[in-house]
Amino acid sequence: MKTAFIIIDVQNILVETGFQTNSLLEKISYLQNQARSKNIEIIYVQHIENPEAQTSEDWQLSELLNRKPNEKVFQKKYNSIFKETGLKEYLDKQGIEKLVLCGMQTEYCVDTSVKVAFEYGYQLIIPEGTVTTFDGDDIPAETINEFYEDIWEGRFADVLDYKHIFLKRGLNERKRITRTSRESG
Repeated sequence: MKTAFIIIDVQNILVETGFQTNSLLEKISYLQNQARSKNIEIIYVQHIENPEAQTSEDWQLSELLNRKPNEKVFQKKYNSIFKETGLKEYLDKQGIEKLVLCGMQTEYCVDTSVKVAFEYGYQLIIPEGTVTTFDGDDIPAETINEFYEDIWEGRFADVLDYKHIFLKRGLNERKRITRTSRESG
C-alpha cells in the first residue's frame, strides 16, 4: 500500500509559540529522514487564511523543517487539508492509500484532517507525540494532545511509536500506543 507523510501547518508563528515544538520538530525530522530513505513522499500543508498571510513571514512553513525543493506544498484556508486544496485528487492520482499525519494544531487542523481522511477511506497513522497545540484557557496543551491521540486511536487511526513508523514492521503492524506505555516512555 502506497504511503505519504503529511506535515500539517508547521509554520513560523505556530512553532515559535506552540507547546514543546522543539520535541515536535525533532520527531518530524527523524520521520522525514526515515521517509526519504524509503522513498515515501513527504507533503507539506500550509494554512493561508487570507492574502496577507501569503507573504507574511509568520505564516511561512518553518525553515526548521528542512523541506527539499521537490517536496510538494498544498495551501489551505480551512481546517481540513482536503477542502479546496486538490490534495485528495493528487493522492488518488498517485495511488496513495495510507497517510502518516503530524503537525499543528491538534484540536483544529489535525483533528479535522484525521476525521476527513478517515471518511475518505485512507488508512491513517499518527506518530505518537508528533502533534501539538497551545495551552487553552482551562486545559494545558499536553492534556489536549493526549486527549486527541486517545480519541483517534482505534477509531480513526493507529497511534504508533514514531520511531517505528517507516520501518517495514511499523507500516504493516497495528501495535498501539496505550496510556501506560506513553507514561512509561
